[in-house]
Amino acid sequence: MSGSYFFGIDGGGTHSRLALTDIEGNIITRCQAGSTNVFSVSSEEVFKNISLLLNSAVETSGIQKHNLTAGCIGSAGLSRENEYKLFREFFDKFLGTDFKVKLCSDAEILLCGGLDKLEGYCLIAGTGSIALGRSREKGMVRSGGFGYLLGDEGSAAWIAKTAISRILKSLEYRDLPTNMLDSMLKAAGLTKYDDFIRYVHHDADKAKIAALAPVVYDYAKKKDPLALEILCIGAEELANMVRSVVTQSPWILNRELVLAGGVIEHNEFITEKLKDKLAKLLPDLAVFSPKKTALEGACMLAINHYKS
Repeated sequence: MSGSYFFGIDGGGTHSRLALTDIEGNIITRCQAGSTNVFSVSSEEVFKNISLLLNSAVETSGIQKHNLTAGCIGSAGLSRENEYKLFREFFDKFLGTDFKVKLCSDAEILLCGGLDKLEGYCLIAGTGSIALGRSREKGMVRSGGFGYLLGDEGSAAWIAKTAISRILKSLEYRDLPTNMLDSMLKAAGLTKYDDFIRYVHHDADKAKIAALAPVVYDYAKKKDPLALEILCIGAEELANMVRSVVTQSPWILNRELVLAGGVIEHNEFITEKLKDKLAKLLPDLAVFSPKKTALEGACMLAINHYKS
């Protein structure tokens, strides 16, 4: 096969996916390998997995390596200087110093795939949370994404951590009444309320804490006062993230927002509250679910990177 071909990589913490396309964006082949997130595995394993992805794509498609024209990888941390340098050095060695590869965050490829455009806004609320705005000419703006110890408001980790903190306060009559304690303890594999002290400070990571968020969702359905307030505050925080990026970027002309992430997909209560707040704060903003995947967004950015 001959011509120009482009790869997009959606770099995950557990699995990563690659798609190979022609210049029209038609997907020729797909493949999967392990993590390409340097915060999840070692850099050696990351670059081994990227090599596996690229070699597999070349072998299964019958395309020669020299026919690869440009690429894009979106992964956590790639907007930071140290990680950017590591990845750039790898691609320089693997594909040559003149090869064009766009290195960006996993949120940016989700924005482009979700919008099926290279300009607009996205809000991601999953284990963590972040809002982004993107312009073709002026780049990115962001709000949030500081991690659950400093922020990530409205995310699953924030919802669960806030619930644990406020349940403990409620036991001391310093907060709203709640019936969540027993279910939260059971979900965490704990037996008594003060086990949460060691659990949060020493034993649990972000993913383990985020996994407790469904307890809050369940109790909100039962009209638990504390659960309801936490989700209402979470929805307001997420709406404020969107307002922040819109305020920062009056030059973004496409007034479309894509909503994505596990909290958005699985928590109807917080999603509806969020949409209501956005309608009041930003009535001219069109809000919808993703049109395409983050992987397709990476392919779009690879082609655009070549053309720009």
